[in-house]
Amino acid sequence: MHTTEIISALRELIIKAAPDSTQAEPVRSCRDDELLDGIVPFSSVIVLGVIIAVEDHFGIAVTREALKQALAEGVTLRKLAKMIEALI
Repeated sequence: MHTTEIISALRELIIKAAPDSTQAEPVRSCRDDELLDGIVPFSSVIVLGVIIAVEDHFGIAVTREALKQALAEGVTLRKLAKMIEALI
C-alpha cells in the first residue's frame, strides 16, 4: 500500500472516529502535511478512535514508540501514513 492510499484511508478513518463527523469534515481536503490540530480538535478521544480504527483497518498494532514519533511536534496525515507504513 502506498502513502497516498494510506492517507485517503486515514481521512475516512479520522472522520468516522470523530465524535462529531461534521467538525472533522475539513480533513477530507486538507494538505497531507497540514497540522491536524488546526483543522479539527484532535483530542485524545479522536486519537484513540483513530488508533483503534487504524489497527483494525490495516491489521497492525500501533506501538507506543511509533505513536510517540507520529504525535511529536503535531499530527499530520503524512506522519500517520509513514507510521502505518513502518508498522505494516
